[in-house]
Amino acid sequence: MASFLYRHAHWLCVHPAAGEVVAEFAETKAAAKRVAYPVQIRKFQVGSCVELDCGGSLVAAIQTDDQLTPSEVRCDADPRHVWPAQQWRELDVRVAGQKNSGGRWLTVKEVSHFWRLSVSNVYRLASENSWRRRTKGRRVYYFEADILASVG
Repeated sequence: MASFLYRHAHWLCVHPAAGEVVAEFAETKAAAKRVAYPVQIRKFQVGSCVELDCGGSLVAAIQTDDQLTPSEVRCDADPRHVWPAQQWRELDVRVAGQKNSGGRWLTVKEVSHFWRLSVSNVYRLASENSWRRRTKGRRVYYFEADILASVG
């Protein structure tokens, strides 16, 4: 197709329908991009809301880097209880104070996203600092307390 377009570019550009063809190509490209790179919003429960007298639950919404809406943690009961990604470390301390489960396990992707590290740096830090790790299938999880001690 590229060869054809290159050979016949001159007469194609002056054709009366050239504008329509270009618009159709743009639509096709946009549709292909949506299929190849769908918007991915990952949501998961964090725990109970940390604000006093709030019975809501905290839900984290992780956006892909190219999205306009930033990642955040929101309370499902009170819209004023919102924490952007920059405040998650402080929020985590408050949530951890509510939990008695001993801590969370995070994937390499989550560590990379939350602390803005490359994946290779996550693996390097895990090795250098002897982070506790678990594997489930092919996925690796690191213990959050170890991560915070290293990069906190």
